[in-house]
Amino acid sequence: MGKIAKVEQVKFDVMELHARPELAAQQRMVDDGSGDVKVWRIEDLELAEVNPSTYGQFYGGDCYLVLYTYQISNQQQYILYMWQGRHATKDEITASAYQAVDVDNKYNGAPVQVRVVMGKEPRHFLAIFKGKLVIFEGGTGRPGVANPEGGARLFQVRGTNEMNTKATEVPSRASSLNTNDVFLLKTDHICFLWYGKGCSGDERVMGRAMSDVLSKQDKQVVMEGQEPAEFWVNLGGKAPYASDKRLQKEEPPHSPRLFECSNQIGKFRMTEVEDFAQSDLDEEDVMLLDTWEEIFLWVGNSANQYETKEAWNSAQDYLRTHPAGRDPDTPVLSVKQGFEPPTFTGWFNAWDPHKWSGGNSYEEMKKKLSDPASLSQITVGLNNTNLNKSAGGGGYGAPGRPRQLPSGLQDPRRGPVPQTLYPQQPVHPEKRSLRDPLLPLSTGDPAMFLAPELLVNKTPDELPAAVDPELREDYLSDKDFENLLGTTRADFKRLPKWRQSDMKKKAGLF
Repeated sequence: MGKIAKVEQVKFDVMELHARPELAAQQRMVDDGSGDVKVWRIEDLELAEVNPSTYGQFYGGDCYLVLYTYQISNQQQYILYMWQGRHATKDEITASAYQAVDVDNKYNGAPVQVRVVMGKEPRHFLAIFKGKLVIFEGGTGRPGVANPEGGARLFQVRGTNEMNTKATEVPSRASSLNTNDVFLLKTDHICFLWYGKGCSGDERVMGRAMSDVLSKQDKQVVMEGQEPAEFWVNLGGKAPYASDKRLQKEEPPHSPRLFECSNQIGKFRMTEVEDFAQSDLDEEDVMLLDTWEEIFLWVGNSANQYETKEAWNSAQDYLRTHPAGRDPDTPVLSVKQGFEPPTFTGWFNAWDPHKWSGGNSYEEMKKKLSDPASLSQITVGLNNTNLNKSAGGGGYGAPGRPRQLPSGLQDPRRGPVPQTLYPQQPVHPEKRSLRDPLLPLSTGDPAMFLAPELLVNKTPDELPAAVDPELREDYLSDKDFENLLGTTRADFKRLPKWRQSDMKKKAGLF
């Protein structure tokens, strides 16, 4: 009665994903960045001109407007970038948008407005600052305001020339290092210039140039594997970091691609995230990261079981239909939010290893796990070489424990996902109301759940006494709620009101 399908079973066209261009208008280079530049900072919700000597230095506690002027066919063209710091206040972010409108009006609406999120600066934005773009995690660039140094500061430098180089401040921990990049460790007395084994000569040259921008202290070159004790002391000691040799190619032949896997709109969709960053990992969804040699499925803490299962199936379709003739047995690995191994985080620029860990290191978090299944799953994501072939099946199991698949499930490398990747929720006895239906009911009280037949397709007069006709879904048990509405109670509450009403109408609860 009134039931609807949990998720509309529409087979999406995975070939469409391959046909889409990786970089759209945001990545187009209108010129070589040699035009005129003017930069303002939002101060007290107004525009304040930035000293040209500090152009290219952006602080995470500020918002900036960058007006770029260039010529095409003797006509002036404009691009207005709105750079918004991760730690700027809501008022400052709002003010930057209003001020952008004012600047746009002064130029009669000619500027192309581009919102730039911190850490996702487009290629042309980098070119404007000629290899001197520095992103400070926090603080402000306002004159007269002292930013707390807080000891050593670590910067990750990526780029091979003045057109594509930037330095990004990362947590001053050894786990932030990456063998493929150049890092600058700035202390009160010296600036260490750390060269990873995988960085190229061009990257080292740009790292040296960036060190002159960041520090006036003496520079000491440190080669990976030859670090002095003082280097590790300033990083709080040694720790594992991204050092996968597969990432050490100077120019990877295949760029990594990130897709969001979600069914929040009632259909399962895979949507590519361009120019991705760690902030694009949505904890309510499953994210697919294609690094060519491996497929990672990053499972957010609030992702539902259907998304997890369909993401695995879609990963197989993605490989099977890829126009480049991908190996269908390419490893597909699951990574839980907060437990990302270096082989995963190494693909993200300026990864914060403690974003979801509450201050615990990766190894500490592993030790705190009491569930062997969870521990083995994380170990699977840590290093594919730690996986042992299971006898006779061609699949993989965690080392030290036999691989068991529930009845009817296939090898996760060839079919549906193992049950351990979407564990069943604890089953609680259904609590139906056995009291007099004329007594008042209270929504949210598990003892007050009613049978669906008392609520579905009933007029307000036909409902039990004191049932709110507008909230009749609140009187369903969790099991009946999911059967009728096709989603969990928590996911339903996150939907817009119009979507909730539409689902309730189809379920006969309106």
